[in-house]
Amino acid sequence: MSFLPPPDKSIKVTKQSGAFWQVEAAIEAFELGRFECAVTLAGAAEGMLPENPNQAIFSGLVDHPKKPTSITRKDFIAVINLERDWLKHLTPDVAAEMEITLFDAAFMVVRAMARLEQWSPKMEDFKSWYMAFIRPL
Repeated sequence: MSFLPPPDKSIKVTKQSGAFWQVEAAIEAFELGRFECAVTLAGAAEGMLPENPNQAIFSGLVDHPKKPTSITRKDFIAVINLERDWLKHLTPDVAAEMEITLFDAAFMVVRAMARLEQWSPKMEDFKSWYMAFIRPL
């Protein structure tokens, strides 16, 4: 396979369209088992848009009444964002490894999808798979 240059020299993008295409690419990376790419792309997309009050996955989890009481809110958020933040930021030991599970990557994609105004057929299919995947848990 050889590299094909993009057809245009520039594009116009909105936060919504940029996040949309990052989620699309995150799902494609997820399907290939590239969970680190899926987490990074979905995490970036999630950070571009405000939470949708009707689908507030992140704040719903952080503020859930059954969340662990032995951990501060700030530390709980750090746990929820562990993989995303580890991939995004320089850490003291750059040779360290992290295990990113299928569930971790899938949850990050769903968090990003919840902030989009519209979903593609690929996103609808991902949601259907995700709902079937998490039911047994």
